[in-house]
Amino acid sequence: MHKTIASPAHIGELADAVETTLAEAGIDRACIHDARLIVEELACNALVHGSADEDAHLRLRLQLDAAQLVLELDDNGPAFDPTAAPAPDLDASIDQRPIGGLGLHLVRELAHSLDYRRHEGRNLVRVTLRLDPATG
Repeated sequence: MHKTIASPAHIGELADAVETTLAEAGIDRACIHDARLIVEELACNALVHGSADEDAHLRLRLQLDAAQLVLELDDNGPAFDPTAAPAPDLDASIDQRPIGGLGLHLVRELAHSLDYRRHEGRNLVRVTLRLDPATG
C-alpha cells in the first residue's frame, strides 16, 4: 500500500486505509490497533507539529510479509528524529510533565524497531512490527 496525504484533516483516512489493508490481509486486531496508532501519531507529528507549510505532505508505504509489518513514512517538513526525542518522565506528576512526548514514547514501546534518517530534505521514518506467526 502507498498513500500520500497533505493535510492533518486526512490523517484519519490514512489510518483507516492502514486498518482496512491489514484486516483484508488477515492480520490480528492487536497488530492492526498498534499500526493504526503508530501511523496516527507519526502523521500528526509530521503534519500538525512539524510543519505549518502549505506544501507539506506525508507519504506512507506499508510492506507486509509473514514475519513483519513495515511502515515507512516520509515527509518534507523540518528535520525531526523521533528516535532522539527524550523519553518522558513517567514518574513525574501530571502537573510537572511538559505537554507532549507520550505519543512518541508509545510508538517506541509498540515498535520492534524504529529508524530515522534525513535524506534530500525529507524525514524518513521506518517502523517495524513483528507479526504473530499464527497470523498474516
